[in-house]
Amino acid sequence: MGDGPAAIDDLSYLRFRMRSVRTGVWLTWAICAMSGIYFALTWDRPHRPLMAGIGVASALLASGLLLAPVERVVRGRWRELFFVGWSVLTLAAIGGAVVADGGGRSPAALVFFLPMIFAALSYPLASTVAVGALDVFVYLGASSLGGDVDPVYEFMVAACLACTACMCAWQARHHDQQREELTRTSRTDPLTGCLNRRGFEERLDAELRYDARSGRQAALITADLDEFKRVNDEQGHAAGDELLCWAVNRMGELVRPNDAIGRTGGDEFALLISGADRVRAEEVAGRVREALSARAPTSTGVACFPLDGVDRESLVRRADAALYEHKHRRVAHRNGDARALSWAAAMAEAVDARMVVRHRHAPAVADHAAAIALELGWGPGAVGSLRMAAMLHDVGKVAVPDEILRKPGPLTTAELAEVRRHPEAGAVIIGRIEGLETVAEWVRHSHEHFDGSGYPDGLAGEAIPHASRVLLVADAFDAMTSVRPYRSAMTEPEALEELRRHAGTQFDACCVEALVATRAAGVAARAE
Repeated sequence: MGDGPAAIDDLSYLRFRMRSVRTGVWLTWAICAMSGIYFALTWDRPHRPLMAGIGVASALLASGLLLAPVERVVRGRWRELFFVGWSVLTLAAIGGAVVADGGGRSPAALVFFLPMIFAALSYPLASTVAVGALDVFVYLGASSLGGDVDPVYEFMVAACLACTACMCAWQARHHDQQREELTRTSRTDPLTGCLNRRGFEERLDAELRYDARSGRQAALITADLDEFKRVNDEQGHAAGDELLCWAVNRMGELVRPNDAIGRTGGDEFALLISGADRVRAEEVAGRVREALSARAPTSTGVACFPLDGVDRESLVRRADAALYEHKHRRVAHRNGDARALSWAAAMAEAVDARMVVRHRHAPAVADHAAAIALELGWGPGAVGSLRMAAMLHDVGKVAVPDEILRKPGPLTTAELAEVRRHPEAGAVIIGRIEGLETVAEWVRHSHEHFDGSGYPDGLAGEAIPHASRVLLVADAFDAMTSVRPYRSAMTEPEALEELRRHAGTQFDACCVEALVATRAAGVAARAE
């Protein structure tokens, strides 16, 4: 309920607080009427005109609240100060009447219980505690100012008020917890634990209000799991549910605590990136596609506040339009996979010919990489993109001189540096082809080592794209098991042992074990 970017106005709670104002007004009128009857019945006692004036003033003040802009106050940042201030005036009026009526033994002192009960039913815990403490304090003050009073009587009344205050505080705390639980439940997707559509829309609206006041930017990213229906149809709904939870967890690793993720449909999600411009938003969208590509190829769309819209509806329309455009490009790309693989194979064969490789290196790496990915649970779409990356992983060697590629002996430091430029060069070449931006990124990092000792960027661990880690293992395995001008081939067990020896340093251990499992399965199949 704060005023920061994460503030969400609970409309039902706000309506309740506005209704509580009307209820408080009616309660004040009832107390004033009851007090008026008491004053009339005891008009022969002292100070009755003063007490009647206090009652009339209280009724008029309460009536004035019906004409005040209550909704604006309740929605504002000073809401609790308003309610506590109202209670303070009410207690002051009761205290004044008690003093005028002779002190703590006045029947008017019984009215002290009512403001606490009203606070417990309509105020949050902190405000209820403040009203309860002030209630006891005002009674003690009014009792001491009103004249002689039996200390034992005063103690018992004050103790009853204090016990009532404690019970009211407990009740207010219970209400707060119940409301928070209901708020959380009504705004949370029960399967994945992220925000549901209602919760995300309220979070987005609150963010846009804050950004409009502060002049800050924000970005909306919509995401759609392209092959989710196939998972449900082929593997069952339990597998589909597990995939949705996995996708939310992966996206959660990419965003900051002040960002938000919402499930807006069956396989549709939205991300709110606070303070992000378009460059940052596109970067996050790319990381989302990369992170989910292993199991759930994803289309994304981006819209930025205020450039693409200043309200939720316009931003959602813009982001959805961008998402569908991206999805159509993916479909067109997928339909052209066979043709794409054919020209990729032709390019790979040309590179292999320059290197005087005696076997088809790129197709072999593609087969090994696909086998590893399938063992790791990748979906068909992601495996197809990985095959493309494997076919093209050496395409950057077209920029390496023939004398280096064909050299039969060890390379010099300068020659090695020249060879190490090929992943970057290949990424540049591939990146110029529409629809292969992600493949280009995988190729660029296909020689990064798990411990950070690789090239070109020295990435380490999970910072290396998963596909790039798979490519490195597949490439190394095929290189070790094939004849090269400067050495003979290793046997398959020797190559696998070498990969295991460097697992966790040069190679991702999970990718290595996946390759070992696929090779073992292949041996078993051949034995049968």
